[in-house]
Amino acid sequence: MQQAMEVSQDTGSQENPENNPDCTTVYIGNLGHEVNRDELHRHLYNLGVGAIEEVRVQQDKGFGFVRYSTHGEATLAIQMANGLVVRGKAIKCSWGNKPTPPGTSSKPLPPPLPSYQPVPMAGVPQGFTSAELLAYQRQLALSQAAAGQIAGQQGLTGQVSAGLLAAGSQALYDGFPNQSSTQHLMYYN
Repeated sequence: MQQAMEVSQDTGSQENPENNPDCTTVYIGNLGHEVNRDELHRHLYNLGVGAIEEVRVQQDKGFGFVRYSTHGEATLAIQMANGLVVRGKAIKCSWGNKPTPPGTSSKPLPPPLPSYQPVPMAGVPQGFTSAELLAYQRQLALSQAAAGQIAGQQGLTGQVSAGLLAAGSQALYDGFPNQSSTQHLMYYN
């Protein structure tokens, strides 16, 4: 009779994923239909709870599964990812309904690609440092301001301020004063 109780307790622990060391798969529910395998992998990888071995997503049904290397990693993932907002929806995490079959071995997936990829845009210089881009933006703004003043003002004051601004901006762009920054202005009556 005692053996029967021990067997039923063992069977109960095998059915209860929280206590079964063979359970390493996390069920992820309430996923938006636009969330794909790579995006789910990226979100769970960024939690840093362990090695992810497999990611499956049923986009049309709004759920997925993530298999970790160990039961402890899966436990931590359920705790940390439950309620995580992905594309405006709080995901729901629980145990997958089947234990990982004994002898299943795989290696962890490589880190996911970043969520953004730099895309070259027309009119934006590429391959420059932030300091170089800042200098470029400053020069562009000064040039636009000078052009606006020339077009918007008539007479001597517009010409004088535009000439000074253009000369000063060239010196700023070059990083040092040069001969063109000491222009001689001519006045006409």
